[in-house]
Amino acid sequence: MTQTVEELRYQLEEWLAQGFTSPEDRANYQALKEQYEDETLDYSFSKREIIGQLEVIITTRENDFPDLDEVTKEEYLDLVEQLDNLDKGQADYYRKQLA
Repeated sequence: MTQTVEELRYQLEEWLAQGFTSPEDRANYQALKEQYEDETLDYSFSKREIIGQLEVIITTRENDFPDLDEVTKEEYLDLVEQLDNLDKGQADYYRKQLA
């Protein structure tokens, strides 16, 4: 049975709300997210993931944001670049946060 777009979105939301208890859960989520994005061209879940990772970098005390070490800064900028492909306005916001 093929899931409807609404069912896919609901399942993705549920997984995000509950979190992942195993690598298999994460892999299933990723596969379902890719299917959803291919069918709908809605990349909101990918944007949420990237923004979540950026916020963790910003708010983690050990990172001393915006004075990041080179490895973390490179990771941050890579995430911003990925976000730029999905939402230029949001990417610009996170670029300015580092400046």
